[in-house]
Amino acid sequence: MGNLKLSIITINYNNEEGLKKTIDSIVNQSWQEFEYIVIDGGSDAAEVALIENCPRVDYWVSETDNGVYNAMNKGIRQATGDFIIFMNSGDYFYKDNVLENTKCHFTAENNIIYGNSVYFNATGYRREETPPVELSFHYMMNFGINHQASFIRRELFHEHFFYNEEYKICSDWEFFIYTICHKSVSYLHTNSFICYYDFSGISADPKNLDTYYEERQKTIEKFFPLFHGDYQVMNQLNSKRVRQLLYIKEHVVGWRFIKWFMDFVLIFLPSFKKNDKYNPG
Repeated sequence: MGNLKLSIITINYNNEEGLKKTIDSIVNQSWQEFEYIVIDGGSDAAEVALIENCPRVDYWVSETDNGVYNAMNKGIRQATGDFIIFMNSGDYFYKDNVLENTKCHFTAENNIIYGNSVYFNATGYRREETPPVELSFHYMMNFGINHQASFIRRELFHEHFFYNEEYKICSDWEFFIYTICHKSVSYLHTNSFICYYDFSGISADPKNLDTYYEERQKTIEKFFPLFHGDYQVMNQLNSKRVRQLLYIKEHVVGWRFIKWFMDFVLIFLPSFKKNDKYNPG
């Protein structure tokens, strides 16, 4: 690792139980050569006391902010490390030796280092997420890498941009797809689990799905305008109905029935080959 330094940033607002879990995870890491920053959004006294009484915290503030990404940007501005990882209240490292095992990747050659994560929530939901070693535009456009499982070179924020504070959900996704797919920054997948990610925030709430897709579409229009049409088509291809069709295709009898039904329906429609929308060639 040489002299490269790590900054861990936790943002919190009125989540005493989650904050305690996160702090314990960070304090118990077997490798401690990092700075720890806590940005609190003006929580109750119990959480402030929790932060004040943690000797491992190098910098903290408790004040009203303008949202999650505003708080994250405050943390970035205070950070002095070469790499940054966000471990927000409720999230925690997978094991106590995560940093010990990852520090060898903190080199000048790597700009973004990402690993695997476990998504969970209080209702018992649990899902392991293992992103691919080779990232593609298709993967980043439809999925992305987990923020809490990623170590980001701090300079990238100053060279490109900080998190978009106009967004509620997708600013970290915007940052990753821009730097990786537009600026081609170097990245490395470490095939190990980095974190438990508390999947109960605003990004996991189904009622925020419209906002989620709207923000992603704005980013595609802004940074990848030539792919905007493809993005809309890919969203259709990723629909549940299309995935069901592809599943049926794997079964001979079911697929024959679907083909017969489609041929029957096409009898009553204008010629498929003459439709430029679906057959531009």
